[in-house]
Amino acid sequence: MKTTILSILVLTLISCDASTKDLIGTSWKVSELNQDGKKMAVTNDVILTIRSATEFSLKLDKNSCVGIYEITGKNSIKLGNLGCTELCCDSDFSMAVTNALYKVSTINFEKERATLSGDDVKIKFKKYEVVSNRIQMMIEDEKLITKQEKIPTKETTDVGLFVKPTEGQQTKGTIPEGDFITLYKSPCKGTCEEFTMVMYADGTVVYTGKFNAEIQGKHTVKLAKSESEALFSLFEQSNFTNFAAKYDDATIMDIQNTYLTYKGKKIHIRYKPNAPVELQALLEKVEQKAKEVLVQLKKK
Repeated sequence: MKTTILSILVLTLISCDASTKDLIGTSWKVSELNQDGKKMAVTNDVILTIRSATEFSLKLDKNSCVGIYEITGKNSIKLGNLGCTELCCDSDFSMAVTNALYKVSTINFEKERATLSGDDVKIKFKKYEVVSNRIQMMIEDEKLITKQEKIPTKETTDVGLFVKPTEGQQTKGTIPEGDFITLYKSPCKGTCEEFTMVMYADGTVVYTGKFNAEIQGKHTVKLAKSESEALFSLFEQSNFTNFAAKYDDATIMDIQNTYLTYKGKKIHIRYKPNAPVELQALLEKVEQKAKEVLVQLKKK
């Protein structure tokens, strides 16, 4: 599988008083992340391990990365190449840590704690554990990185095919006329569920489950009309047509893509934190409705 090669600031957790040899096999967990003066909630473990005198690994909640490092000064670190798996989907916290590393320029190390800092960013670590079997760890990492890539078919990735469902094809009930909101979730190189939901103001939702989806095929469910009308009202009041066509971060490894469509305007939201707050709020409302639909379908 083709890996994403990121130029990323290397975490070495090494001071002038500690040798590389002493740290080989040790692991460090992110205990705090501060960006632009704000502390981000730690939602999962992000672990860095010193594998050898020149290699390290980074364990996110879904993906694993390996790379090389070099000490360039007393408190300085040097850029290195990091190869990462491309499974879906790491948490916002894991992605924030990865992004923050680009701003790191100095390191301070004291016994069981370490701090990486740079322009408007500070990442704190606590010593996590000693890796007792580095060979096994390296084998497991290599298995992840060489995992066979899933290649979805053209049909599953052609979002336009699912903008509006046709009648029949295993759907029950009548598809209403009028405006609709379409939520599309793409497949990925991991286990992301691909599906489309077309939502109407009267509460009708047409679901199409595709690649990796737990619920396959087309199904129609009915949500509360009043809540659906309220959702459409939010879209009407928003500046939806003036949002950009895509919100992304090219430095982020493989994640599930989201497409949100309303009145012919399709927005590709690959990295939600880079989208405007108003758009994020709309997406969260739609995703909440999508969860309600899945709950109903799983009861059938």
